[in-house]
Amino acid sequence: MSARRENSEVPSDRKVKSGEFAKMMKWVGYATAILSLAGAIGGIGKAIWNRAEAHRKAISVRVETHSELDNTIAAAQLEAGARDYPSAWKSLDDALKIDPSSAKLHSAQEDLAMKWLDDEIHAGPGGKFSAITEKLKPVLVRGATASKPGPHRADLLAHIGWCYFLEYRDQALDSNPAAAAEYAKAAEEDPNNPYAQAMWGHWLLWGQQDVLEAEKHFAAALASHREMDYVRRMQLSALLNHHNREVDTEVVRVANAMRKEQQTVNADETRRIFEMYYSEIDPWAQLPVKFVNAVPPEEHVETFHWLFDKVRLDDSKSVERSYYLAVLEDVAGRRDEALATYRSVQSKEPEGAIRQAVDAGIKRLSKNSE
Repeated sequence: MSARRENSEVPSDRKVKSGEFAKMMKWVGYATAILSLAGAIGGIGKAIWNRAEAHRKAISVRVETHSELDNTIAAAQLEAGARDYPSAWKSLDDALKIDPSSAKLHSAQEDLAMKWLDDEIHAGPGGKFSAITEKLKPVLVRGATASKPGPHRADLLAHIGWCYFLEYRDQALDSNPAAAAEYAKAAEEDPNNPYAQAMWGHWLLWGQQDVLEAEKHFAAALASHREMDYVRRMQLSALLNHHNREVDTEVVRVANAMRKEQQTVNADETRRIFEMYYSEIDPWAQLPVKFVNAVPPEEHVETFHWLFDKVRLDDSKSVERSYYLAVLEDVAGRRDEALATYRSVQSKEPEGAIRQAVDAGIKRLSKNSE
């Protein structure tokens, strides 16, 4: 009996080893759990980092894209400022092929189209304005369709009308109501829209229609206090194209206003206005009182100086210029100046009617000064 009890008892050192092994396995389990948890956390962290990195890269790409877009628009604006409109258009058109839905590019293209049309546009390839308008008009229509009612939409509609006018010139039609219809739509959007009203007034004078009615449209355009240079340029051009001496006084009034507003008259307009004086101040005819008094005589003298003092003329036209000035000074009551100018003309030994008119002016003013 004692022998079996001895055999059934477990030695103490084996118990110790068994306990230590159990503890070790428990810690292994803890470690495994911790490692598994760490791995899971690491996976989550990596996923979060990957998403953050992808977002950062997306933002970076967008920023880079916006930066390139802004640079393209700025470059196009510089090209337009240099009046290289075809290059500016190509820059924006190329960018739109990459990002066709860009609102910024759409807006820049619409602004460029209007600026191009506002300039002294010349016929494109083949001598046709339509070579230019066929690419500008769809952009303007797109902008007008997408825009809310108001001045900007009116600007776009007016320029669509101007495209129709230029195309009308290509076709040499007797009339084209499409242009005036667009101007009317624009005026409904914005009653004093400078583009719509100035273009409308220009359209009436181009068709040799009522000057007073055209002037109402120009007055409305000026009342907007927007694009004053453009409105005056359109007004002056339209009057000079009217081919009717009845508008000569209006030309003087507009030129006088442009002087006061510190605007400019281009070389071709200056030449045509000078020819107008040749028709009006005819030494063979009576003094055109209405013409010389189109504005206060003192102002007429100043406007004449402003228009012609810096213009280079040949000898005969230089004599004519001095004669016209003498007449204006005479009417303005600047007797001493007029007498001096008449004598200056006399010293150049003019011939014909100018010589007789100058001699008569000198005699009259000399007598009055005694």
